[in-house]
Amino acid sequence: MTIRRPLARICLFSLLAIASAAGQAPDGVPRDLAQLRAQQLTDIRYQLNYNIRPKADSITGHEELRFVQNPDDRGILPEWLDFREGSISILMINGQAAPPTIQNGHIELPAKFLKLGENVVEIDFIAPVAPAGKAITRFEDKDDGSEYVYTLFVPMDADMAFPCFDQPDLKARFNLTVTAPLDWTVISNAVGKETIKEGSGAVQIHRVEFAETKPISTYLFAFAAGPFKKVHDTPGLPGLYVRKSKLEKAEAEAAAVQQITADGIKYLSDYFAQPFPFPKYDMVMLPGFAYGGMEHAGATFLREESILFRTAPTHK
Repeated sequence: MTIRRPLARICLFSLLAIASAAGQAPDGVPRDLAQLRAQQLTDIRYQLNYNIRPKADSITGHEELRFVQNPDDRGILPEWLDFREGSISILMINGQAAPPTIQNGHIELPAKFLKLGENVVEIDFIAPVAPAGKAITRFEDKDDGSEYVYTLFVPMDADMAFPCFDQPDLKARFNLTVTAPLDWTVISNAVGKETIKEGSGAVQIHRVEFAETKPISTYLFAFAAGPFKKVHDTPGLPGLYVRKSKLEKAEAEAAAVQQITADGIKYLSDYFAQPFPFPKYDMVMLPGFAYGGMEHAGATFLREESILFRTAPTHK
C-alpha cells in the first residue's frame, strides 16, 4: 500500500527548494516551514558562550549548534536558522566554511554542507543590547550607577539573541557559559559554577559555566547578569536575587516571598503528583520588567515593584 503525501506538502517542499536555490530566505517563520523543520530535526543542542562588556550596545557570542537531520525520501534539505538584528563573522557547517550572510532574519545552512545524522554548526555572532526593544535588555540603576543585563525572549525573540530554530516545539538542551565583570553574578536556567578569574585592577572578569538543561523551548532559555545580591539564602527555599541597591529593603521581605513560593510549588507538586521538574528554582527581581513575570525553566524573572513593596503595607 502506498501512502501519498498531501499535495500541499509536496508543493511546500517544492517552494522551499526553489526559494533556497534562488537564495531567498523565508519571511519570518511561516507555519509550513515550522512544520517541515519539526519533521526533519531532532536532538537539538545549543552550546552558547557570551562575553558581556559593561555599557556596551552589543554582546559577542560563540555558538556550537548540534542537531540530527532525520532520513527522508526527499533527500537532504537546506535549513534556515533564525537570527534577527545581529551579525555573524564566522559560519562553519560540519567543519566547512559557509557564507556568513543573514537574509530577512535568517541564516541559510545549504544542503551541500549538511548530512543525515548529526550536524555541527559553529557561529561567531554579535547580538544587540539596549535599554528597551531588544531581546537582551540593559538597565542602569540610577541609585548607584550599577548595570544589569537580562533576557526576555517570549514569545518569539530568542532569535534576536542567538541563531536558533525559534519555534516552541523544537525543544533543545542548552549549555551556557558567560564571561562577565568579576563583581557580577550570573543566573540562568541551570546551576552555575565559576571556573576562571582573570585580569587585575579595574578590569577583572570571571567565567561562569552552567550545567546542561533538560529539553526546553527557546523562549524559556534565559540569563541575567549584574551585581545582583542573593537574599536570605536558605536551604529548601527558592533563591531570591535583587539589585544591590535594594538589598536592605529586600531583606525585610525575602523570607515571606520565598516561603509563599515554596508553598505554592509544594501545593502544585502534590496536586499534580509531579515533582518540580528542574534542579533548582530562582527568582530574579528586575526593575521595569515588561511583564509581571516570566516563568523561565528554573529561573523566574519578576517585576521588582510588583514583589517588593514600594511602601510598607498596612494591616487593612
